[in-house]
Amino acid sequence: MSHIPDPTGRLTPEAQKIYSSIVGTRGHDYPGLFRSLMNYPALAERFAEFGKLLRFDGVLRADVRELAILTVARDLRVAYEWETHQENATRAGLSATLIANVLAGQDLAASEPLYAKVQTLARHFLRLEPVPQALQDELVAALTLPGFLQLSVVINYYRMIAGLAIGFEFPLPAGMSDPFR
Repeated sequence: MSHIPDPTGRLTPEAQKIYSSIVGTRGHDYPGLFRSLMNYPALAERFAEFGKLLRFDGVLRADVRELAILTVARDLRVAYEWETHQENATRAGLSATLIANVLAGQDLAASEPLYAKVQTLARHFLRLEPVPQALQDELVAALTLPGFLQLSVVINYYRMIAGLAIGFEFPLPAGMSDPFR
């Protein structure tokens, strides 16, 4: 098993400032991603800034963003990502029923056609397949071109986080459990 050490107990003052900023924008200090990346503070800072743009400062609706993240987590079976985004999804307006349907792998077309398209886009990226022009056109019409681009990048950003979470076996935060076991 691969393991990246948690350096947060021995950060330089400059690195501590970076880490405090990362934690401050997210409102939590979970083990895993950013603690691991703090072994290379400049990388952690830039990765977090990019994530901040995608999650907090972009043009994409929060419900669409969180649905995309949950789809990535569910389809790749990444408990760390799923568990750390369920609450965000609820705050973004996704119902408990919809979240349960995503977890169960159910088709969302009947309940929300836009959400079904978001999931379809995510699955094309996860399978490394070209995005069909018709799907792109429908999503651009619903979200604008900047929104569609942000959605596409969100999916792939969280795909990258999923790869790191799996590869380095990030622990689940206290009180969270693996819904895929």
